[in-house]
Amino acid sequence: MSAETLEALADRYCAAWNTQDGKQRRAILKTVLSDDGLYADPSVRAVGIEALAIHIDGVVARNPGAQISRTSPVDAHHEMLRFLWSNRLPDGRVLRNGVDFCTVAADGRFQSITGFFGPIE
Repeated sequence: MSAETLEALADRYCAAWNTQDGKQRRAILKTVLSDDGLYADPSVRAVGIEALAIHIDGVVARNPGAQISRTSPVDAHHEMLRFLWSNRLPDGRVLRNGVDFCTVAADGRFQSITGFFGPIE
C-alpha cells in the first residue's frame, strides 16, 4: 500500500474517534478495522468493530468535543505501521498524546491497533 493510502486509513480511523454520532462511528470503523480486528491500549482490549465502537462511545461521552488528530507521518514497512496522535479538547488543551502501532490485513483494513499513551519514561 502506498504511503498516501496508509495515511488516509489512519486519518479515517482518527475520524471514527472524532464523530459524535455512534452510527457514523460504526460505519467508519467498518472501513478501517477487520471484522475480528484487535484494539488494545493501556485501558482496554477490544476485539471486533462493535467492541471498539463501544469503547470509543465511552471515551467520547467523557470528553465531549475532544478531537484526535494524527501528528506525524505514517511510518510503515511490510504490513505494519505507526503514527503519533494527539487528543485535544475544544479549547486546545491536550488530553493525551500517544502512538499507535497497527498491522494491515490483506483487505487493506487494520487487523490490529495497539496504542500507547505519553512518552516512554
